[in-house]
Amino acid sequence: MPELDDDNGTTGDEPTFQQRVLALGVPLGDGTQHMNLNALKELVGSDPEQTAATCRQCVHLARQRAGTWHGHAQLAQTLAALYEDEFDDDTLSVWVADELESAGLVVTEPEVGILDAESDRLISVDEVPDERPMLITVERQMLDSADIYPFVALFSRHEGERGPERLQQLRELRGRVAISFDIPPDDPREVWEVPEVRAYVFLLSERLPYLPYYFLPERLGTLFTWLSCLAPEDAWSGGGVRLDHPGVILQAARFLHCTRRFAEWLQDDPDEAARLVFGDWPEGFLEHLNVLVEELGDRLGDGF
Repeated sequence: MPELDDDNGTTGDEPTFQQRVLALGVPLGDGTQHMNLNALKELVGSDPEQTAATCRQCVHLARQRAGTWHGHAQLAQTLAALYEDEFDDDTLSVWVADELESAGLVVTEPEVGILDAESDRLISVDEVPDERPMLITVERQMLDSADIYPFVALFSRHEGERGPERLQQLRELRGRVAISFDIPPDDPREVWEVPEVRAYVFLLSERLPYLPYYFLPERLGTLFTWLSCLAPEDAWSGGGVRLDHPGVILQAARFLHCTRRFAEWLQDDPDEAARLVFGDWPEGFLEHLNVLVEELGDRLGDGF
């Protein structure tokens, strides 16, 4: 983890902003660290000016090509990305990218992860054994703050990351992700009836409409929860939602369209991806969605 020789952000004996940033590193035991993005995003949101100052300091140290220059550069990239996500302002991201490029610094993407509630440590994509399900719990803190950045960092599509290794990594996650939400067990509501969950799913579906590409194929699994959260209340029926409701069918068609587009971008088989996501659903459901996707086309969105 890089060391920053600047005492900005505090007075007296309180830790500096930069020290608070560095304290969020989680050692992996092999000499590397992951950053706790949930807490780091909250810190960035609390002080945009110190975030920018820390970015500038990191870039300055990276340009000196000191022994830990790569770590400084990665930290600057991460802070800038969180700043952009939090304030909808890409100024800092563009500046960091331009400065690193002008210095001739080639920087690999920083490793990111999601805090695992059971082990109290960050898990990365690389830690999940091949072909085994990847269970992600959206903690209460993430729900309350509508923090979708960990999903964006792990699963998003970026043109600049379209190298063969990144594409292969994302393809290997197809059909493996299950998502749960931190709702008290004594809460009598269905998960999709919780307003915070519905709001979180809406934000995530808008930012990553192709996320179902990754979902574990279960008829009443994550995709069902997704459709239920986005369904109008008049589609709810007892302990579930009506799959024949026009609003539910339209959302499912959108997911199918975006999943197919994403599979094509990943150089994957879109038909196979579609069958994996919707293959366990009622007979004829996928065929009906395919017809609807064909009819509506790009009116369902561009997929990205």
